[in-house]
Amino acid sequence: MASDKSERATAEDTALVKKTDDEIKAEVSVFSFDIPALKKRVRDDDPAQAFIQAHLYLDHVITRLLSEGVPFPRHLQLDRAGFAQKLQLVAALGLLHPVHIPAIKVVNAIRNKIAHQLDYVVKPEDETKLRSSLPKGVDKEEDGSSTSLAGMLRLLAAMIDVERQQRAFERAKRNQAMANVRVVLDGIKID
Repeated sequence: MASDKSERATAEDTALVKKTDDEIKAEVSVFSFDIPALKKRVRDDDPAQAFIQAHLYLDHVITRLLSEGVPFPRHLQLDRAGFAQKLQLVAALGLLHPVHIPAIKVVNAIRNKIAHQLDYVVKPEDETKLRSSLPKGVDKEEDGSSTSLAGMLRLLAAMIDVERQQRAFERAKRNQAMANVRVVLDGIKID
């Protein structure tokens, strides 16, 4: 004899529905890279190296945004996509707030000059361009002094990873809502 009740919810659904926002936030609020390593690699003593290293971290986070933020990332072939193409996708899909895009483009442009011009030396204008592309006030320390070049680059990488974490929280909350629907539907008799 067939049951009057359809089982839609899984044990995972039930567990997810019981989680608090704080529990979900704790699960997703993890950096996708090691912060001490970022500080060690993006230093003030070599501006060219700071840009190159920061670019690697930005590329890592942008790739993670895409791989986590689209339903079928394997179709994007992210391992074959260039930085500018991935940044365009992230921007077009709304996976990263538009306020961050100009600074990331500045880092990419300067990194490309360093990588493709043998005699390129990072200039004070490069730092000024980066500083002016950041969201207002981000380039200042608590005491009002200017953040160093490496500090700005590290901060940019951390800011976009925090935004990646926020997107992960939003996805988890959507998943929780859908799990809740399945749990509720299991309590409804189907004729």
